Amino acid sequence: MKIIKSSRYFAILFLFLLLVDVYIKTHLENVPYRYISKFAVIISLLFYYNINKKHNSFKYQAITIGLCFFLLGDLLIINYFETVFFVIAMISFVIGKIMYCIKFSNNRDFNLIRLLPFSFFSFLLMVLILMLVINKLGNFFIPVLLYFFVSLLMFLFAYLRKNDVNKMSYYLVFLGMFSFLISETVMVLKTFYIHIPYNQTVIMLSYGLAQYLIVLGIINEKKQPNFYEI
Repeated sequence: MKIIKSSRYFAILFLFLLLVDVYIKTHLENVPYRYISKFAVIISLLFYYNINKKHNSFKYQAITIGLCFFLLGDLLIINYFETVFFVIAMISFVIGKIMYCIKFSNNRDFNLIRLLPFSFFSFLLMVLILMLVINKLGNFFIPVLLYFFVSLLMFLFAYLRKNDVNKMSYYLVFLGMFSFLISETVMVLKTFYIHIPYNQTVIMLSYGLAQYLIVLGIINEKKQPNFYEI
């Protein structure tokens, strides 16, 4: 329990579990080994978060719920060649991201002028990726479109946390979002567009790092005073 509660010890444990999962993904049969390794990666985050979280409000519980849906999606996506598993996995990831959006959201006003360039860049990136893969999506067009739309919302909500929380929490979560972006971009491109060298390693490392940074950021979150200007 001390290892799970300590940030330093847990970082070492999590990195070890993540590297084991990557090794199994790239060198061994996914079934049944990855069901064990993938479960260990996310379940360790669930324990770490729930032991160290500072509040029990619904917004903080949303991260727990989100991780559970990410875990479900991770286990189902192992058999991604089965259409039903793939679609249910995508839905699970979408619900997990919605839960993260709930936690990232705040009730403060935001600077629309500052938000517009970021929103435009995020939307443009999503459109460019979809343009590259649209001809090969087939029946997956709607699930992938929904997946990217919710990803865009999660990115925007993470961005809007600025000045609502302390800098450490903000930058950890935002770095996690960039890591998410790398993982999802490579995953979609290698699945529907073109082979990318070392794609499995990049996807798994960036995805695992994203989840870790987001959880660490939320654990270290401190709300800023209400009079703070955005």
